Amino acid sequence: MWWYYRPDGAYEKCRCCCCQQEFHPSHKRFLPFPLAGQNRNPNEVGNRLCLYDGGGNCPMLSLEHIVIFHAYDSMPQARYEQGIQHTYFGFHRTSPASAVGIAQEGFRISTTGRQMLGYGVYFARSFKGTERKARYSGALICAEIQMGNVLPVTYDTLDSVSNSNSWHQNFDTVYYYHQEEDRDEFCVKDPEQILKWIIIMDDDRLRRYGLHTAFENTFCGCI
Repeated sequence: MWWYYRPDGAYEKCRCCCCQQEFHPSHKRFLPFPLAGQNRNPNEVGNRLCLYDGGGNCPMLSLEHIVIFHAYDSMPQARYEQGIQHTYFGFHRTSPASAVGIAQEGFRISTTGRQMLGYGVYFARSFKGTERKARYSGALICAEIQMGNVLPVTYDTLDSVSNSNSWHQNFDTVYYYHQEEDRDEFCVKDPEQILKWIIIMDDDRLRRYGLHTAFENTFCGCI
């Protein structure tokens, strides 16, 4: 049931096959927010966290595994190192409506407002890491990203990339090494670098069916 979850916005009028929207080829699936683990009962069989939780070296790096079996604040990969990790997992937070748009058309770069790492698409190292950065909420995205040529920056060098695309000519990604490692974030210049993603929804549909707090006790047998 959970594997076939679709938010309301994924249909034009009703829930028949004819009204289901076409999705971007990099969009793998929607999943409901409880699967992200905040309401997890670790004593239930099949509901325990990954043994590598928090260690940063999980060998089972699939999007589904990361979303379901790592805690909300877990960083499944070690801190990014140039020349070692050619692809990297990133976490993004947005509104439910924008998430459906991403599922249909893909990501778009940010070019308005203050952009600390310049123009591009922003990611954190965990879902929790997006809380103090994102301007919207209601949907979470876990994505696998081709990092390409990476420009590392620290607090002292942020001015060299902020609010511009000056780094786009020579680099694909800006990675900000924060003083607190769990607050690292990075920005990619081209949405084509985002290879695939899963979208976790926290929308009204979950509440209508009683699915917003746990896996069980749904109001009906399907969603």
